[in-house]
Amino acid sequence: MPAPKRLDPARDRVAKFGALLRELRLAKGWSQAKLGRKALMSNSLVSKIETGDYVATREQARGLDDALDARGRLWKMRDELDDNPDAKWVQKAFTFETRAVAFQHTAGLIPAQLQNAEYTREVIKRNLPYYGGDLEDKIRHRERRMANFRKPNPPEFSVVLEEAALHTTIGDQGVMRRQLLDLIELSRQANIDLRIRPFEGEGYIESIGEMTIMYFGSRDPVVYRTAGVRGLLITNQQIVRDHIGVYDRLHADALDPEASRALIRKVVEENYPCAPSDLTCR
Repeated sequence: MPAPKRLDPARDRVAKFGALLRELRLAKGWSQAKLGRKALMSNSLVSKIETGDYVATREQARGLDDALDARGRLWKMRDELDDNPDAKWVQKAFTFETRAVAFQHTAGLIPAQLQNAEYTREVIKRNLPYYGGDLEDKIRHRERRMANFRKPNPPEFSVVLEEAALHTTIGDQGVMRRQLLDLIELSRQANIDLRIRPFEGEGYIESIGEMTIMYFGSRDPVVYRTAGVRGLLITNQQIVRDHIGVYDRLHADALDPEASRALIRKVVEENYPCAPSDLTCR
């Protein structure tokens, strides 16, 4: 018998709210655009609420409830979400990520923002036994998150990546070769600053783990740290400044962008070469 799936309780509750909204909308025979007009919101916002990518405010939930004649089912469920601190964290996480104008990131695995579709699928497949969920749903959710980095004026993304990420084989050699070559090309984009922290060097020798510092222009920055299923959002500005200081030192110790690209190319040639018989290999 397969082991039960592990679910993030907060995500599960938000997903149920979105599923109920979709069920009520379809029962009316309405499109997302029509519901949006009735509830005075955009159809894209309706879509994000239904997919769990946005947690509706209480006022929005009440407006949706009224528009659908749901007799309180939606806004009561939204109140239950508000009583749950995990749901508040989910809402904050989505809001921070979509509003940030710049990111500083450290990672021991190629970050989601720089992954190609093939590598992303393999990463998610590998994690499913631990976190549960549906593969295709998770891939669609990742695509919606990454849309923020494909808009005409994308946020600045600075990353210090540990060399170990280049040697951690995800999928097969072909998957890794294509991902690393894509990483080289992405690193040439004006909004991306990619620096590799090599195995050999004079800097900090332990892994700093994954952290993301998000900047919002005139608002105070926040830090997101990976911490199990839920993660940790840090808004205390003294602690945020401490993280910024660590990032600045790691960034200074890492290879510059050109040297980083050269190292990635070296790893590709040594670890993930084209098979002689593979005429389609790039």
